Amino acid sequence: MNKWLSILFDKVGLYSLHRKKSLQTQFCHDVSLQPFTINSDRASFYQLNTIPDVLFELTDQNNYLLGSYSYNSPIYSEDKDNNIAKGMCFLSKNGKEPVHVIIVHGWRSDSLNKFKSIFLKQMQKKEFNVYFPTLPYHFERASNSLYSGEYMISANVCRTITAIRQAVVEIRALIQWLKQNKGGKVILIGISLGGYISNLVSLYEKEIDVLVSVMYANNLSYEIWHTSIGKHIKEDLERNNFTYEQLQECWSILRADEAKPLVSKEKILLISGKYDQYLTEQDAKNLWLAWGKPRRLFYHCGHAGILFNRKKIAKDTMNFIEDSIANGSE
Repeated sequence: MNKWLSILFDKVGLYSLHRKKSLQTQFCHDVSLQPFTINSDRASFYQLNTIPDVLFELTDQNNYLLGSYSYNSPIYSEDKDNNIAKGMCFLSKNGKEPVHVIIVHGWRSDSLNKFKSIFLKQMQKKEFNVYFPTLPYHFERASNSLYSGEYMISANVCRTITAIRQAVVEIRALIQWLKQNKGGKVILIGISLGGYISNLVSLYEKEIDVLVSVMYANNLSYEIWHTSIGKHIKEDLERNNFTYEQLQECWSILRADEAKPLVSKEKILLISGKYDQYLTEQDAKNLWLAWGKPRRLFYHCGHAGILFNRKKIAKDTMNFIEDSIANGSE
């Protein structure tokens, strides 16, 4: 896609995104929690202590079982409606050794339609099981907020930490439950915020067979402070005299480039948009370098390329998954 057209589409998208903003300050910083997050051992911080029971509600449709799943979140927040982890699923009835694909959506998504339109048909053709987890404070988990995702990332510094931690540990719980109860391969795919969350999961979860991260972030504090996507959050922080240096310090435990993934480098695919206006090219590059330069694809598009290049994303992802599974079975 043409560079200037890509930038234009992203700017239009950002304008639309920012039309919805918090009506009151979200700023909160619990000083008592700051030493805990700064001094915490990262592995302990994201530890999964027990694997919760996953409950399914399914209906039969041809060769698939369609429905939802839910389980108690291993990390509790102060918001009751946010403490049940849940999602949609499409489960194959082929009886073969399963391939489970977990697809993690983006920030402020108000439906899964965009993500299903990219991957679902291709995954079902291969008879994979597909799971779409709901991130904290999104969809029905956001009943007390103005819009989906408002409370996941905001100027409430400690709530953001809890929400990111909650997302990581919840996905770890789903992965481990699938491995223990269903067996087979687990493929983790994240898009935008979902890519960032998936990157963090890969640092602590050894049961991931393939990781694909699309238009991902790496350093959340950097993106909030230096890109248009975080402008209202930055304004809220600055109004309360909270500096970039303070945010970096508090959110350092949320950085994906501070550790190495437990997935082998050969099983990681990173996809970036060269003209992305939501996330910076440098931040994406920093992760790629820190992880030892796994396979990375550069699309000539912006963040809106998630939609405009969905066929290419699906094709490149499916080819990488199939190659990785084939090589892993040799």
